[in-house]
Amino acid sequence: MTTKQLLIAGAARLGFSASAGGRVTFLDLCSSDRDGLARSVLRPFPDEVGPAQLQHWPKGGIYPLVPYSNRIKDGVLLFQGKRYELTPHPDARPHTLHGHAHRMAWETISLTHSHVTMQYAYAGGAEWPWPFRATLDIDLEPTRAVFSLGLTNEGQTPMPGGIGLHPYFQHDPDDHIAFDAPIDWPVTADYLAALQRDRSASAKPGPLPLGEVTLYRSGWRGLCVIDRTNGDRIEMQADPVFSHFVLHRPADAAHLCAEPVSHVADGFNLFADGHPVTGTVVLEPGKTLNGSVTISLCAAGPRGNQASTAAV
Repeated sequence: MTTKQLLIAGAARLGFSASAGGRVTFLDLCSSDRDGLARSVLRPFPDEVGPAQLQHWPKGGIYPLVPYSNRIKDGVLLFQGKRYELTPHPDARPHTLHGHAHRMAWETISLTHSHVTMQYAYAGGAEWPWPFRATLDIDLEPTRAVFSLGLTNEGQTPMPGGIGLHPYFQHDPDDHIAFDAPIDWPVTADYLAALQRDRSASAKPGPLPLGEVTLYRSGWRGLCVIDRTNGDRIEMQADPVFSHFVLHRPADAAHLCAEPVSHVADGFNLFADGHPVTGTVVLEPGKTLNGSVTISLCAAGPRGNQASTAAV
């Protein structure tokens, strides 16, 4: 079983588990325009999950994506003229998926009633050729939580690097979703990214289509607004390093994954093949890639009145 701990800020609560991949297990926030009571923002992480289940995507909470997000095609990384064989993920063969840090035990470095710093260090190996260190700082306030994620190259040679967060938001099929990300990367049958296309024409925010929805977008302006049918407005704001955005809603609409990420799926290989704006960052030895994401429960406005284009 995983060890779970708690942050508190007024009526707000945030559960986390360093041993479960540095994962947030639940998040309850307050909104000043309503009754002052905290309400659930995320689908809670299942209670009966042990380390062996982390590899198979228990649906809930938030987990960090390092040293990259999404898939690396066929488990083969091409970088600066070299070919690296990586361990495929058993649920995404022959591809890798979301790095491996989300299924490893992290360490709690500092902890107060409303702040935690967790860290994961990797010496390099079959999962990733380079040693790295990842840190996740979380600050909880009554109406918001701030997540600051960092990835440091601790090797002796340059490495590609990527960061992201993978939240599972509470969801109803009639929720209105809005964000502005004008470049579309069509999603292939095995969830890789086809070459980009511009879809900059705006549309009104609204509910997602029926069935599964998966989107890979870039040029993201750093804001996603979720107007829920219960009257809650969830806002997620991200630093510019998170220039890419992944949205996934399963066919049963049990949750909504709205993921701020620094690069597109298989972006490192697309970059090596000469394609631009993949979000690939090359980290020199000792350098760090970092950025912050804020999730807030806000005063609700008129549905469909966000300053963002529609999700689809």
